[in-house]
Amino acid sequence: MQILPHFTHGQDMQQLMICIFVFTICWNLENIYGVTKDYRKWRHDFNNALFVIPGVFLQLTIGYVFIRILLNENIHQYGILHYFSLDSTVEQLIGTFIFLDFTYYIYHYLMHKVKLVWPFHAVHHSDTVLNVSTSLREHPLETCIRLGHYILAACLLGPAFWIITLHQFVQIISKIIIHSNFRLPEQVDKYLSYVILTPNMHHVHHHYVEPYTDSNYGDLLSIWDRMFGTFTYLDRHEVVFGLDKTIHKTLTFKELIMLPFRDKTL
Repeated sequence: MQILPHFTHGQDMQQLMICIFVFTICWNLENIYGVTKDYRKWRHDFNNALFVIPGVFLQLTIGYVFIRILLNENIHQYGILHYFSLDSTVEQLIGTFIFLDFTYYIYHYLMHKVKLVWPFHAVHHSDTVLNVSTSLREHPLETCIRLGHYILAACLLGPAFWIITLHQFVQIISKIIIHSNFRLPEQVDKYLSYVILTPNMHHVHHHYVEPYTDSNYGDLLSIWDRMFGTFTYLDRHEVVFGLDKTIHKTLTFKELIMLPFRDKTL
């Protein structure tokens, strides 16, 4: 466990550089092994990259509040972890990852099922070419909802700050990989997907029609989908990205921001 102290002091810049490196590797692999051909990749990715502008502002603003809350020592006295008496670092690490992963599954499920918030999540699903840049495509109001959920879950749990930092780092790396426009060999994917989310599995979640859109909600682990009956398989050659309502549309950044308010058919 030599890597753990590295995250104790929040090595934000190093984590950011690793994320950019993984993003760049996946972006280039798409050019060689991508499943979607003949699209304007630079134009498509630039459109998605514009979501970084409001995203960074919200992450920094809400993140500052989040950090202040987590650094409050009282959180550790009243969180769920405190009552389970998880003494070792490994126990706390595993407990935190499992708890946060399960709460994300619930959050993701509700984003699909609650009509009030689905239109904002639909912006992410409306991408007709799923690639690494789709991981950036999140409506600002969904960013607020997601961060609000994460803060609530973390406060309920009461983990150490460095564990939250590590979890978010792993979560970002996973998001980059599972949205990439390449797929793993079927046998490799089959065995990995018994435990963790894979690109193939998440691609099914981005298929344009139900029930596939309403399946495979997992974040890092696939066990919740299998446990609660939301796991779905679809042959990778049959997957078509997007939403049935927007499958033939190429929307600009401005149109995507306004989509939840203007399109009542979502």
